[in-house]
Amino acid sequence: MTDYMTYEGDLRAVACAYIEQRESGSLDYTAFLAAISAYRERHPDTNNSDAAQIVSDLMQEMPRASCY
Repeated sequence: MTDYMTYEGDLRAVACAYIEQRESGSLDYTAFLAAISAYRERHPDTNNSDAAQIVSDLMQEMPRASCY
């Protein structure tokens, strides 16, 4: 159950960071960097390159809805 909860929390953190940036007018790349930062807050031992790949994978599964 913990793995699913971690995955769900990661997806929510990434989605919210990305969506909040895009809704405030930020460019896609800036929003992507915010999503990476949100992921790394949850997993500080993950390097930037790995975090970027993981965030990219998570974003493929991100629902097209607001995070609120």
